[in-house]
Amino acid sequence: MIMKTADRLVLEKNADVGFTLIELFVVIATVAVLAALLLPALAGTRPNTQSFQCLENQRQLILAWQMYAQDNNDILPPNDFPWTAVAPRDGSVKNWVFGTEYLPLDAINTAILVNPQLTLLALYNTNPATYKCPADISTIQGHPRTRSVSMNSAVGTIWYSASTTLPAGGPVGGGWLGPGISYIGGMNPTYRTYGKITQMTKPRPSMTWIIMDENPATINDATMYISMAQILVDYPGKYHNCAAGISFADGHTEMHRWVDAFAQNPLPFATGGPAFYPPVPPVPCLDLAWLQPRTSALR
Repeated sequence: MIMKTADRLVLEKNADVGFTLIELFVVIATVAVLAALLLPALAGTRPNTQSFQCLENQRQLILAWQMYAQDNNDILPPNDFPWTAVAPRDGSVKNWVFGTEYLPLDAINTAILVNPQLTLLALYNTNPATYKCPADISTIQGHPRTRSVSMNSAVGTIWYSASTTLPAGGPVGGGWLGPGISYIGGMNPTYRTYGKITQMTKPRPSMTWIIMDENPATINDATMYISMAQILVDYPGKYHNCAAGISFADGHTEMHRWVDAFAQNPLPFATGGPAFYPPVPPVPCLDLAWLQPRTSALR
């Protein structure tokens, strides 16, 4: 009799362990409410993910750039390309990255980005996706662009222009650095250009930007012109809540936010070429004040 009573108590205790149907519905409703609260917050993490991938792409590119210099006695890859013309694809024209976003033939072509006969960083980087910021949704003739980044116009060597005024393999001329609006014709007499990393003493490598997201309104060739005068020639990208991914000569990358409305909203190009050239920002322009000492320095 005692055993039967004990067995019945155990059965009743076990019966209390399960959920009733009402309790199950309460749990389901609670989970649904929590999901509704959390999903907007989770959706808000997407730009952060894109920022992380943007900087990871820049790390791959700056690493390839450094490896090229190491394998070539510190001589930097060319940063010299025709921005309006179709360059030959027979290897006679090379650049750190081949192509101009001015021409659909180049702008939607991923093959040229990984062809080491054309794109010299392809020797060290075989992923074409690294040249595009994941937040860049710009198109050309309805097709996604393949490149979002450009290189500091004060950095790199001559290839294409060697047939005109500057020697092949020497530092870029720095035509749009200044003085005034531009300086065209040989080597810039006022501001430094850098054909080797060891030449980066002013500013030093950790303060010299190399590759940056460029705004789709101004991107064309793979060179980004930041003037040392009070003008804006090319505009930085603003894909990450008015910020751009930037890599520096020492290998570090960062996300920098632009603060001037003028720099955040460039006028659109008319047909891939400038409808304005160049605009004059208000004084002071905090974005130019940040960019200029990281671009070049007085000789």
